[in-house]
Amino acid sequence: MTHLKYLVVVFLSTFSICAQQNYWQQKVDYKIEVELNDEKHEVYGFESFNYSNNSSDTLFFIYIHLWPNAYKNEKTPLGKQLWENNNQILRYGGNKKRGFIDSLDFKVNEEHVKVDFEEVDICKLILNNPLLPNQSLEVSTPFRVKIPSGEISRMGHIGQSYQLTQWYPKPAVYDKNGWNQISYLNQGEFYSEFGSFDVKIKVPSNYVVGATGDLQNKEENEFLDSLVEVTNLRFKNGEYAKDFFETPISSKSFKILHYRQENVHDFAWFADKSYQVQKGEVELPHTGKIVTTWAMFTPNNALMWQNSIEYLNDATYYYSLWNGDYPYNHVTAVDGTISAGGGMEYPNITVIGDVYSKRALEVVIVHEVGHNWFYGILGSNERVHGWMVEGLNSFNEDRYFMTKYPNNTDLSDNISGNVFHFENLNYHDNSDFAFNIMMMLGEDQPIETHSRCFSGLNYGFVMYKKSSLVFHYLKSYLGDEVFDECMREYYTSWHFKHPGPLDLKHIFERVSGKSLDWLFKDLIQTTNHLDYKIKRIKSNEEELTVKVKNKGQVNGPIPFSLVRGDSILKTYWLEDTNKLTFPKIDFDKIIVDYYKQIPEINRQNNEWKKKGLFHKFEPLKFDYLLGQNDRSKSNLFWTPIVTGNLYDRTSLGLLLHNYTIPIPRLSFVMMPSYSFNKRKIRGFSDLNYLFLPKAKLKTLKLGVSIQSFGNKSYVFGMNSSSYFNVSPYVFSKIGNRKYSSRYNHSLLIRGAFNNNFDRTLINQNKKEIGGFIKFSSKYTSADHRANLIFRNDYIQGENISGKLGRFSAACNYSYRYAKNEYKSWIYFRAYFGTNYLFQESELDPNRYQISLGGMNGLQDFFYENIYFARTSNSGSWSNQQISSMGDFKTNSNLILSQYWLGTFNTYFQLPAKLNFIGVFCDYGLVKQNDKSLLSLVNTGLGIRLADYFGIYFPLYNSLGTSSFYKSYQQNIRLTLKLNIINEGFRLPNL
Repeated sequence: MTHLKYLVVVFLSTFSICAQQNYWQQKVDYKIEVELNDEKHEVYGFESFNYSNNSSDTLFFIYIHLWPNAYKNEKTPLGKQLWENNNQILRYGGNKKRGFIDSLDFKVNEEHVKVDFEEVDICKLILNNPLLPNQSLEVSTPFRVKIPSGEISRMGHIGQSYQLTQWYPKPAVYDKNGWNQISYLNQGEFYSEFGSFDVKIKVPSNYVVGATGDLQNKEENEFLDSLVEVTNLRFKNGEYAKDFFETPISSKSFKILHYRQENVHDFAWFADKSYQVQKGEVELPHTGKIVTTWAMFTPNNALMWQNSIEYLNDATYYYSLWNGDYPYNHVTAVDGTISAGGGMEYPNITVIGDVYSKRALEVVIVHEVGHNWFYGILGSNERVHGWMVEGLNSFNEDRYFMTKYPNNTDLSDNISGNVFHFENLNYHDNSDFAFNIMMMLGEDQPIETHSRCFSGLNYGFVMYKKSSLVFHYLKSYLGDEVFDECMREYYTSWHFKHPGPLDLKHIFERVSGKSLDWLFKDLIQTTNHLDYKIKRIKSNEEELTVKVKNKGQVNGPIPFSLVRGDSILKTYWLEDTNKLTFPKIDFDKIIVDYYKQIPEINRQNNEWKKKGLFHKFEPLKFDYLLGQNDRSKSNLFWTPIVTGNLYDRTSLGLLLHNYTIPIPRLSFVMMPSYSFNKRKIRGFSDLNYLFLPKAKLKTLKLGVSIQSFGNKSYVFGMNSSSYFNVSPYVFSKIGNRKYSSRYNHSLLIRGAFNNNFDRTLINQNKKEIGGFIKFSSKYTSADHRANLIFRNDYIQGENISGKLGRFSAACNYSYRYAKNEYKSWIYFRAYFGTNYLFQESELDPNRYQISLGGMNGLQDFFYENIYFARTSNSGSWSNQQISSMGDFKTNSNLILSQYWLGTFNTYFQLPAKLNFIGVFCDYGLVKQNDKSLLSLVNTGLGIRLADYFGIYFPLYNSLGTSSFYKSYQQNIRLTLKLNIINEGFRLPNL
């Protein structure tokens, strides 16, 4: 160890010790008595708690969480969050499904106090006398809770099955940052104060109850043991395979169950008359202490839960082994119905939602039991630093399955039965896939993000999956022994406390002697990515030098391994330098991150082979359809396809691409096909490279697309022409990945070189060159969506006449006016387009004019879209247009302008189950020549599926439908949008 590293370790050790010496936290000791009324679905209780002020501050008030009020109506913070996530139950579920807490009468030291409400589920007790440092006070109140429907969130009932969680008045945490008063939310969990609980629960005597704390009733323990015997006998006799279990009627007699528990920050209980019970025990690895495990489940799920005691025991053992022994006397899992996720954790006990396999049940039980450490014992502020709870727990969950099932490939088997060639994917790859997808889409966020600020997908993908990967990386770097020593020191130093990110960082740096800013600052606090490549290998008779290039944005340590055959000869970690020299040994190849423990975005540059002409080139790997990104191969996937259009008719071809999971940065797709009608090769191809800038832009994609298909001769109408288009493009998502925003901005710049082959008597090529720039700004919420688009086009004939400069602006706004289960919308659109430079095209006089209707194939001179009859003006497919330009809902191709036109369009979805049917109304002004200004109105009925498909039946046109077309069939307009290749993919704001 260098002198500098020695000084760093001494400094960190001193800092960590001083920080812990200055640490303090409050304490809350509860006494609660509660009674269940299972006819009214209510509980009546009385609570008192002793609040100890261990801070150096004088307190003049105490914040109290009244979280059952979150279920009161749609206007609560929970109701608003559910609504934004398209959950309407609190708005339309009615009082029968809602819940609340009332009958409160707070007293402090037996005296009434003033109560202020800052939020419906947060109140403030104004103390009559200030609470001085190192003093305590007694708070008491009666309360009544109407239990909401279990369909809404974590607390609730389904029939007479009850889950009582966050059900009593509880003080907010007061820490070094002040009061942490937080409303109850679905997305965003909890932060509560440690203390003790003494709870008495009165229920009908035939209820089976699982709860936080040690059960004090001898009779009830004997009752549970008797249920264990009955359950085991039923398994033995195969009774659970029969469907004859009915929920019993509630007993007229009652029992009072008494629970006690020290050093916890919450109390939850679950009651069901049909629970079957299993019991087990596990010996802890360090102390040898025996912990009792309980599983309580409904008869319908009994076969699924048959091995649940094994899952509970193994989870308790491994988490204790890696982090520190479980300090309580029991671990319990109960079968319940919760709509806030697959499971939910509470001290000593967890509730498990619906699962569909035994392996899925093991996953959820292990994860939720693990929260006894990361949430229950190590009580970090999960609302603010969720990764310290969910991330560390997910890492341990991954480690559990990788340890217990080292050859597990469940992920491979679960992805379409391995049709897509996801071979040999283990549990760790699940997190790796999720993280890479979000990052390559430019939609990931920093791990250190407030729960409220995560997008819905990132709340799971980043907080859980990406955090897990980061700590796998750290464990790989430090080694299992040092990493486990760090985690056990963290547990020992901070159990029953509220550690923050710096506390965890200081422990790891002090114990390991390593500076870990690259992880705790870069990987956790930013979206900076990792990408290393082997740049050069030099060798002489005695030494081998490996030079590595950091193509990413994080300067973290990297492992590279010397491999012979399938065996690793030696692994070296490269730190704070870009090259390493070591004694020469015989090897076949060098691989960066052999075990894929580093969350890299590109593993295609991680291998160097000793033999062969091209040391860095991976041999081609052909697979059908789709597959995983194999770093040792150049992936190429193939699929036979049948395509066609009006001119080429049926074409037989091959789809070739390298799109994998994770998504490669350099991507291509080719679709060559043979037209049996034209006897020509047709097709489409796209090549692009994705950049992930550090700031300003979420993604930047550079690419080029090439296509060639048949069309119709412009001159003689003969079916013997075709076109060839080359379009380079730049597409970027504008913004900072750090923040989840309802506003999304993008910029597309696209060029075009067109060669129109006219194989008629004149037999000539007609060429065009041009490009456009388009800026799009989108806003999305539960009830409102808006999109503002500005675009400028320029194109000119290269060897033919024709020139165009056009500016256009479009504003799309939609409002969800029917907020019930039908979710119907009304759409508004305003458009204005002007040709500030215009000269008719020799290809067709209408080609550069602005259309009152949507863009047809003739006017798609940048070849942005797919048309089945690109240049036809008759037949059913000639009605195909794209919703753009004037967007009149009739086949109004004959209404064109070389000057300008403006339109206002509305579409009204019917408020019914058949809401894909709607009513449209269009109004437009068209400047046709110097003297003529045409005003038009168009209305009718439509069938519409999102923005990609629509059929519109005009019923009235101000100019008279018959004046345009000979038959009504030609009035029907078809919109069909198939090509989204260059627009980029954006995940919805969930």
